[in-house]
Amino acid sequence: MVRWTLTCLLMGLVPTFAIAADGGTIAKAKGLAQSGKYAEALDAYEALVKDAKDDAEKMTIALGRADALVATGELNKAAEALKPFAEGDAPNPDAAAAMADLEFGRGRWEKAEALANAALKVKADHIRAKWVLANLLDATGKTKEADALYKGFIDYHNVHGRELSRDADSLLIIGQAAERYYRANARGAELKETLEEVINDLYEGALRADPKCWRAPLLEGRLFLSGYNERAAMKELVRAQRINPAAPEILVTLGQADLQGYKLASGRKRADAALEINPHYGPAHILLADLNISDEKFKDAMEAAKKAVVENPRDEEALGRLAAAYRLLVDPVGAAAAEAVAVANNPRPAAFYAALGERLADRRKYHSAERAFLKAIAADPDRADTRIGLGMLYMQIGREDEANDLFTVAFAADPFNVRADNMMKVLRHLATYTTIDSPHYQVLVLPGQDALLGKYMSRYLEQIHDDAAKRLGFDLPAKTKIEILKDHQWFSGRTTGLPFIPTVGACTGKIIAMASPQPMKSPYNWARVITHEMTHVINLQQTDFNIPHWYTECLAVESEKSPRPQEWNKLLLERVPSRKKLHNLDTINLGFIRPNEPADRSMAYCQAQLYGQYMVKRFGPDANVKMLNAYRRGLTTEQAINDSFHVDKADFEKAYLTFLDETVKTIRARVNDEKPVKFSALQQELKAKPDDADLNARMAYEHFARRELREARPFADKALELKPHHPLASYVKARLMQSIGDNSAALEILEPALDMANPNERVIDLLAELQMKAGKLDDAEKLYEMARKDDPAQTKWIAGLARIHLRKTEKAKDEKNDVEAASYEAKFLNDLSMIAANDADDLPMRQALASYHFKAGRMADAEKWAWECLYVQVYDPANHVTLADVLSAEKKFPEAIEEYQTAIELKVKKPNDVKLKLAQAQVGAGKKTDAKTTLDAVLKSDPEHPEAKALKEEMDKGK
Repeated sequence: MVRWTLTCLLMGLVPTFAIAADGGTIAKAKGLAQSGKYAEALDAYEALVKDAKDDAEKMTIALGRADALVATGELNKAAEALKPFAEGDAPNPDAAAAMADLEFGRGRWEKAEALANAALKVKADHIRAKWVLANLLDATGKTKEADALYKGFIDYHNVHGRELSRDADSLLIIGQAAERYYRANARGAELKETLEEVINDLYEGALRADPKCWRAPLLEGRLFLSGYNERAAMKELVRAQRINPAAPEILVTLGQADLQGYKLASGRKRADAALEINPHYGPAHILLADLNISDEKFKDAMEAAKKAVVENPRDEEALGRLAAAYRLLVDPVGAAAAEAVAVANNPRPAAFYAALGERLADRRKYHSAERAFLKAIAADPDRADTRIGLGMLYMQIGREDEANDLFTVAFAADPFNVRADNMMKVLRHLATYTTIDSPHYQVLVLPGQDALLGKYMSRYLEQIHDDAAKRLGFDLPAKTKIEILKDHQWFSGRTTGLPFIPTVGACTGKIIAMASPQPMKSPYNWARVITHEMTHVINLQQTDFNIPHWYTECLAVESEKSPRPQEWNKLLLERVPSRKKLHNLDTINLGFIRPNEPADRSMAYCQAQLYGQYMVKRFGPDANVKMLNAYRRGLTTEQAINDSFHVDKADFEKAYLTFLDETVKTIRARVNDEKPVKFSALQQELKAKPDDADLNARMAYEHFARRELREARPFADKALELKPHHPLASYVKARLMQSIGDNSAALEILEPALDMANPNERVIDLLAELQMKAGKLDDAEKLYEMARKDDPAQTKWIAGLARIHLRKTEKAKDEKNDVEAASYEAKFLNDLSMIAANDADDLPMRQALASYHFKAGRMADAEKWAWECLYVQVYDPANHVTLADVLSAEKKFPEAIEEYQTAIELKVKKPNDVKLKLAQAQVGAGKKTDAKTTLDAVLKSDPEHPEAKALKEEMDKGK
């Protein structure tokens, strides 16, 4: 978090006590500047200069002009306005202090110090001059001396509070000094109380002295924002913006809030807006650097940081971003040079190291970020944000005990910090969890809720581990920790320290956190989620966290081995032919982290996966491993492509577009891609073109969709009159016939409306349904196969084929044609498998597949789908019984015993029947004593249970 400082760039330069000298005209000019009307304010000051009565009035006008000029980035002009009053043998202390503040903000420290001392020679207790000197001491690492000066401001206010109550600018300076002092010297409840006094007495006091003092709520907003209390911060920032909507300082602070909430597009707009007002506002360039780092646009981040350094070559915040950008661009020399500048200015550059650590941690450069945070803490042990940053880093790499110590100390140093408070709560909560260990993983679960899920997840991870490591060409050097959090709120808190993130799984590269499916309304396929996240763990560590966002998502999506979603197909159809809204390698990361619209994120996932498939198709099966190795060596994407495949980026992108074109040829547009038209707009169009067949057909459909059957018919008839066999009109007319039970007439209308080369979805769907009802299964099957030809993964057509194949199976069985029955049943089960693959969370379909294969004696397939049931819902005892039945049939008795026992523990229905199966499995495993104990329990509960009695008698005979 940026440690905010108000220099001349942020402080009003017109002393409150000087405004009333001319009866209010200067006050009006200042008011214009305070409300963001800088050009009007400058015009007003220019007019006032001509009529100024004396030097004092001219000086006050110069201060006001300088303030307005600073707000718009005209720093040289501001200095020129102040110079006649700030320099010379008898400088005005207000002008000298204001100019000192200005020069300090530009990194001209020697000049700033001389001007501040000159002001103090004239007026020993000048507040702004002392503020400049205190900031100079702080900026050069003389923290004890600075601390003493900060305390001096508090002491001065204690003595002169009454007269200062009318001086808004002085109250703001004293408030900032008090913040600095109390953060360094108070802790816990005392610190919270003193900071509340700063807000209520000093910042709110400044507003009471001057209702247009927008900097007061700005400072309050920054105080809250530094503690990640966005709600309280936004309230104050909005209040400040109501007073001055054109203050770059407010815009950038709002942009920092956006960055905290990962609203990167909004943050960028605010930074750009601030620079439009003040092109030389360094913090706006710093914000852009932060946003570009989060966007993985490291070259742009470096350029933004360089601009900030130009504005103030000694600004530690700017130098920290510059060093981070160099490090992320794998330029250690550049990073070291930026660090050397910061250390030369200040042997204890805490702000530099804090900024460096925060930005590197954002990109998971854990070792470098840890070093930076540790140096920041050593430079300034009283700062809370650096300890919180290091604590968050340790949370990401699984060092929770060390993180807890850091958060505890940090919260004492900043009791307003929501993130530190939340993380301590999370850690107290995690302390109640237990660990399930396996050779490669540690799964943390809440006992009594997720122990069972943890056990099965641990086994699943070990089953897929070797294959994933082989596929990606890398094995993890240490165990990976997976934390299954109690619910989504705890998951969000664990992941970010903040209330909500819109996902159920997250990976830091060292840790995987997941929200437990238990409290959710609908179960989700946890195996698919953990596979995705585990792939991230491998390739992030494999590349030393150099892999770009798009490529790690490409590999993670591919690892799921699922068909491309229909939503993605629609986007490809919309965007590939026109080349509009397509991502390329320069923009695809923004689709994940800064989408212009929600569909951009889906398109980013889609295109990322297709980039991977394209590389394998063009460059061979080892293409992915080659790219991963290139990223591990720190190469950029452009360099990695050339190094791995010996083609340049332009050639790579051109061939990728051709690959997308080929992919789109396999997809056919469907009616649900039609753009909706308002009924009233359709009426107007039809009124203008009454003989348009398409419009009449569309109107017929709209009436039919509204259940206005009588009104639909004349429009359908007219469309068919204008264009015989119009697909949509024929569909509506057929549905009308179907509604009165005349399926024959419906068929007669639909059959000539079918275009075999380009079938209309509605026509083919209804026609296939009518053929099936008429018993013409072969004709219906051909229609569904036709629909599927160019849309093979569409669930609608697969489901239609499944119904036909099931009926054909039953018909063949009735006719005693076992060969044909087996053939159609295999097709039917393949249909169900495809439907299940289209929806990884579809539990009923998986249960049906397990049951069908079990009854058919295909135990390997039955076991596969029984496990799939557990991957969606591990807490359903029926799923464990299904798996146990299969395992028992395969004579895998020890595994079957465990599943039966689990089902019983989960309170399965008809427990005695399941216990009987358990006893049978125990017999199969040679555990006759256990089987007798199980049977005794059944017979005690149900003495007449026939199967249990029979098995008991059989076992007794076998003694």
